[in-house]
Amino acid sequence: MNGSVMSQGWAKLWWLLALVSVRATAAPELVLSGGSDELRDNIRAYLNVESQSCRLARWHVRALGEEFDRRMTEAAQALGYYQLQAEKSFDRTENCWRLTLAITPGPITTYEQVEILLEGEGKDNAALAKLVKDTRLKPGAPLNHGEYESFKTRLLQTASAQGFFDANLVRSEVLVSQEHNSARVHLILDTQARYRVGEVTVTHDILRDSLIDRYITLTRGQAYRSEDLVKLRSELQASNYFGSVSVKPQLNALQDGEVPIHVELLKGPKHSYSVGVGYASDIGPRVLLGYENRYLNSRGHSLDATVNASEVITTYQVGYSIPMARPAYEVLRLYTGFTQEDINNSVSNRLATGLNYSSWESSQWLNNFGLSFEEEEYRFGDAPSQTSELIIPVYSTSYSSSTDVQYPRRGWNILLRVKGASDAFVSSTDFAQIYSRVKFILPLGDGRLLFRAEGGVTEVDDFNKLPISQRFFAGGDASVRGYDYKTLGPKNDDGVVIGGSRVLTGSVEYDHRVYGDFSLAAFYDEGTAFNKGYLDPYRGVGVGVRWISPVGPVRADIAKALDGNEGWRLHLSVGPDL
Repeated sequence: MNGSVMSQGWAKLWWLLALVSVRATAAPELVLSGGSDELRDNIRAYLNVESQSCRLARWHVRALGEEFDRRMTEAAQALGYYQLQAEKSFDRTENCWRLTLAITPGPITTYEQVEILLEGEGKDNAALAKLVKDTRLKPGAPLNHGEYESFKTRLLQTASAQGFFDANLVRSEVLVSQEHNSARVHLILDTQARYRVGEVTVTHDILRDSLIDRYITLTRGQAYRSEDLVKLRSELQASNYFGSVSVKPQLNALQDGEVPIHVELLKGPKHSYSVGVGYASDIGPRVLLGYENRYLNSRGHSLDATVNASEVITTYQVGYSIPMARPAYEVLRLYTGFTQEDINNSVSNRLATGLNYSSWESSQWLNNFGLSFEEEEYRFGDAPSQTSELIIPVYSTSYSSSTDVQYPRRGWNILLRVKGASDAFVSSTDFAQIYSRVKFILPLGDGRLLFRAEGGVTEVDDFNKLPISQRFFAGGDASVRGYDYKTLGPKNDDGVVIGGSRVLTGSVEYDHRVYGDFSLAAFYDEGTAFNKGYLDPYRGVGVGVRWISPVGPVRADIAKALDGNEGWRLHLSVGPDL
């Protein structure tokens, strides 16, 4: 390094600077040029010039200059620059002083050899092997001491998370050749033996032990993994029974290769109340009122009641839920509800009572098996009212691959539902129905492509006896935009949309972030509801604005109907993309 320039600068200027009276708010300045942003930022952080005083004694100036040289060397070498040179100058400012550095970083040191070995019982551990495979410490990569130290920390943390509490680095060194600008890394982790889950103790005071035991999926003797403890804590927290959940390994009580686990559950509020308001262009303003008794008894049974009211649809429902064999994944729910719907000159009043068994599989598929009795009175326009009674068995399964609710860049979601009824078993008509909906999101440049499609088919003896709730309609915010909600489908002689036995819609959309949490979108939708043998799809195009809120995108779309005389329509909606 050019130390003579540094010495001359201090000899000429710092003696004068030490005699200058400055204001209390003045601070030294550092002006850096040359090298990369990362290198300049690191040097700035190491020197911390702004923290120095504007009034320094002569002896302090000389000592500080030597300290700056040392810190600058450390800052450069931390990023692999061992041949750094710097031109330095000092200037007096109005109230303080300024240090100017013009740096020439020289060649960066790269890894010539990287040896990372795992020994002990964890030598074939998948989590440790993945960490080693994915490390940025590769031959040919630039030396970065910060990344190296961070990798060592992650290696030990991962070993601990996998139950290797006695793991240690038996070799850890970086050998640098300044002559050849190369480095060799040697890391050897001895994991030693893996600990197993020991005794699992639980403290709680509101539910039966038999129910809590069904939540506890940890078994004594299984290999320890911290992610299993995190999963158990999440499942207990999601139950809504508890105000606080703690699942901790007792690391101070390791014995005979086992680690005891203690679970502490504190009582949460028994009663929960909720009030919400919203708006969507399909149904207008909406008010949601909710109540839940989270544990009616020590067996964990719960009761909930909701009112969801809008201008066109109002639903009242009461439900009773019972945790099953795997309470975190299996629930039996009994319910009764009444729905009033008045849309596009068609009216439906439906009473539904039934039960539903839900099961989440380890593959993240959600399966629902249900049976309901539904009594519905409905009419279209001025036509006489009709009444139907149906006993409907239903099965549905769904899957979502993305956990990012706010703004997923990649993912997919699928729903499949099958249901029907028979006039041989109380019902007023025979019908069988299958419905499916799929959504895909793929990255495209800095934006994303969103695809959506739905299709449904109903086979029915007499379509006129099929109630409104079992018919297909299209149009609206989540269907073919540019058309009003449920306005696409077959019509009767009076021009009232009466729905169809089939539905087929699709959409393609591109959106791109333009500023912060706002993005712009363009889309094309097509489809309709129809009856067997006749399909005349409607098309819509438009643009929209998205606000990526904490609960998911808030959408405002302006869509143009390309068929009929609908013109332009504003669509407002809120909810996740998948």
